[in-house]
Amino acid sequence: MKKAKNILGICLSIFLIAGCVQQTTPRLYTNSTYGFSLNPPAGWQELENKPPNVAVLFAPQNSTNISLIIAVPFMLSEGLSLSTFADQTEENLLASGVEYSIVTRDWRTISQLQAYEIAYTYEQNGTIKYVKQVAVLRTRTVFLITFTAPEPLAIPYVTKVDQSIETFL
Repeated sequence: MKKAKNILGICLSIFLIAGCVQQTTPRLYTNSTYGFSLNPPAGWQELENKPPNVAVLFAPQNSTNISLIIAVPFMLSEGLSLSTFADQTEENLLASGVEYSIVTRDWRTISQLQAYEIAYTYEQNGTIKYVKQVAVLRTRTVFLITFTAPEPLAIPYVTKVDQSIETFL
């Protein structure tokens, strides 16, 4: 009887360990049309119905108000730089007339590529929205990655989203 309990315990341990390993295996999403890849956050799925200016849209299962979007990339005109794009992003935010508060903004590197990140909050229909936008420059092409969620729901997802963005290539 003791031997059977030990075997049962070992089997359960193996199943638990195998389950943990299986859940942490990253899923690589590759977009051959626009030439990028990344690992979406665990438990998030690609949504098929997306606007034409969106290359890919991910959301947690059973969620319609949280998203990670990679916009269709665009070329920087000759003479423009990512800093010009960053300035235009903030100017567009100001010109939108929406009252917003910048949480963070900074330059960073993702997969050895220059990137600009801005996070801000704004109110929409009585709900405070949290937005993090990361503009990644590869050669003369800008990829805009945007995470949006209601502010209280954003906090548990920010780390997973940041980890996903770090895998962008």
